[in-house]
Parts: sequence; structure tokens; C-alpha cells
Amino acid sequence: MPSLLKPSWRAPLRRWLQPAHTRDRHAEIPTPYGTYTLFREPGPRPTADARAEAWERWQFLLGEETVLEIDDAALPWQGLRKRLRRGIHGRLDGVPFTARAAGSSLRPSRRGIRFRLDDGRTLSFTAHPFHLRLVRETGGEDEVLARTRTGGWETHRLDRGELALLCFITVSGGEQLLRSPLQQVF
Repeated sequence: MPSLLKPSWRAPLRRWLQPAHTRDRHAEIPTPYGTYTLFREPGPRPTADARAEAWERWQFLLGEETVLEIDDAALPWQGLRKRLRRGIHGRLDGVPFTARAAGSSLRPSRRGIRFRLDDGRTLSFTAHPFHLRLVRETGGEDEVLARTRTGGWETHRLDRGELALLCFITVSGGEQLLRSPLQQVF
């Protein structure tokens, strides 16, 4: 089922691009599971780097329950893409994970974002010549869960955590890390 996963509501652009000073709602994304609400707040680490780079805590709630929490996110788009390249930490349905983005190569196979969960799963967003994919790796077996097709994501058997990750990548601008660097020039 193709899904655009676009926010039905997003904070005004000026507030969206500013560091979060208090816990506040920044986006709502309708999905088959219900509406995911993104809350941003100042990050938990009061280090000089964290302050300089405006680290934030991002939470995706489904109803009243936190499905995805990222402890060391940053401002959307450029700031968050920089943090993803260095690595971020969080919890997906209570399971801790580490995520890192790799590559800005012209070769699609060298671009990707990998979420390594402590329960043994790895969820990877990978680039291919004409589409993007979300792949679940468990025990050496790969399963394609979602792929882009004509501007939207076509999803297969996503659980609510995997759908929250897809919302995060879409809303945060993380998809741009997977796109060809030539698309940024034009």
C-alpha cells in the first residue's frame, strides 16, 4: 500500500528550524496504526558539544505510548544529518539502538542508514538506483519491509516501531542522506 507518510500538521517553519527550548509538539503523521506525534525537547547531555550543536531528544508517540525515542538528535535536516553520520542513540519500543549513516557517494550501494538494535535486529535504509528500501536483517536473513515508488513508500508487514522509524526518516530529512549527491546540486 503506497503511503506518503507526510505530516498532517507540522510546526511553523521558523519554530521547526529553531532549537527546542521546552518539550513541545512539532509534527503529527497519520499512519495505519494511528497518528504518530513528534515531540522535541532539549537534549539530556549538558556538554559543550551538545549545546553548540543543539542536541535534542526526539520522541514519537502513538497515542500516549512512546514508540521511538532518540536521545541525541539535532535540528532537522542539516543538523540531524550531521548527527546521523556521527551516530545517534535511542530506543525503539523500549529496545536500545545505535544508528549511523554512511556515505555520500554517487554509487547507491555506498549510501545507507543502519539502526542496530540490542535485540539482534538491524533495520537499514538503503539506496538503490531508482528507489530506497527499508530492510530488516535478523539472523543473517534479509527481508524488504518497504520501498519507495512514485513519491511514496510501499510498505509490507511493518510493526509499529518500524513504521515509527520510517516516519522519523521521512520527517527529519534523513531521506536526503540516501539520495544521490547530484540531486542536491540541481
